[in-house]
Amino acid sequence: MLIAAFILVISVAATIQFAVFSWRASLLRTVSEPLVNEADATHKPYLNLISFSSFQEVLAVYRDVCPDLETGSGSNLRGVSFYYSAMRFLSHFGSFFTSTEGAGWTQREMALCTQYATVRLSQRLECNLALVNEARSYQ
Repeated sequence: MLIAAFILVISVAATIQFAVFSWRASLLRTVSEPLVNEADATHKPYLNLISFSSFQEVLAVYRDVCPDLETGSGSNLRGVSFYYSAMRFLSHFGSFFTSTEGAGWTQREMALCTQYATVRLSQRLECNLALVNEARSYQ
């Protein structure tokens, strides 16, 4: 009975670890995508808006521009917001035990979350612009 419980615990832990690593890989894949093509920069007036330095700014603009109209939509930033909050907590908690150099990893992860949210905002704005142009073509 004890061996079966041990196998169950190890299997659940491995599954959770796989899910977290898969989610982070998709986050990195999205961040690695370019924000915009250099040739298209003159035709996209919203690019001046996407120069944020904090995650909270990007999240506020994302919520204003792209409201969550459906309860089951997968385009929200809840997971990244949770991850950012966890990294911020670890950064504050870790500052009690380590020096400022030790908090570099959490700062990089928080910057990654900001970059991810900026890329998602850029993608949504680009999609919205394409839909507006398509709707204008019917007039």
